Amino acid sequence: MTESLTGGAAAAPLSMRAAASLTSAAVRAARQLLTDLECGRRIDAAVLRSAMEAAFGASDAAGIWNWKTAYDVCEAATVLFLRTFGPAMRAKAGSTAAMLPILARIANCLPAHTRRSEDSQRFNSRRRFRLGSPHATQPASRRLIACSSRPPGPVCLPSLPNSPAALWY
Repeated sequence: MTESLTGGAAAAPLSMRAAASLTSAAVRAARQLLTDLECGRRIDAAVLRSAMEAAFGASDAAGIWNWKTAYDVCEAATVLFLRTFGPAMRAKAGSTAAMLPILARIANCLPAHTRRSEDSQRFNSRRRFRLGSPHATQPASRRLIACSSRPPGPVCLPSLPNSPAALWY
């Protein structure tokens, strides 16, 4: 990753201490969001902004964090949630395919990775072809079912190399 957390690709690289401080703040924000996920509460932009401001000590306008970082923190909170509750959820579901609706409920608690308004999103979804979530989960479920027959180890879906899909089962 050549882009720094605060200034984009053109910014000077962060010192090790500054990078560690930002990483520590991101982990604090993820842990704060984890409590919302554990309670099944929806994480909207206001909740996300509040967690980020509390963890980083400043708003996005100050340039300490950006919304890409905030969405990465949401994914980190999801990974923390699945590391804690994933094995129990999988055991209760009985199969990887039966776990997909549970994962969909978790995903519905997270904000969309966009800063566009709801009206803009509705307009754009009508304007271009897009698969709905039932159709989008079918290829993923096939890959997850195929992976479930393998011995325990890391599972990484090829289409999502940098996402929470790379988990230990």
